[in-house]
Amino acid sequence: MTLQRVDRDDGARILRASGELDVVVVPALLPSVTGLVDGVSAVVLDLTDVTFFDSSGVRLVDRLMRECARAGPGFRVVAPRGHPARRVLEIVGLAGSLVAEDLAAALEGALGAARTES
Repeated sequence: MTLQRVDRDDGARILRASGELDVVVVPALLPSVTGLVDGVSAVVLDLTDVTFFDSSGVRLVDRLMRECARAGPGFRVVAPRGHPARRVLEIVGLAGSLVAEDLAAALEGALGAARTES
């Protein structure tokens, strides 16, 4: 699994995950969550290239969501319809307005949420 961080000029940070988000990978990522959300206006977790997503992935999404709520940036997740990660997020009740079909929609939602909350 890789997690690529892209900082944009509009203050948004995109976290592009690829590979497996599972019990082997996620625990090592959790300590870095605070640093990933601090100092930006929006955070988007792009799960498009994730090949496996279990309850550990849900834990990562939940932790990012909570840290964004604490620190202030808007937060959205990219998980297209039919994607395994989206199905898992729907099952646990985290999909709703949190999940977007594509990066553009996620950025719009996250930046809009940041403006609304500030």
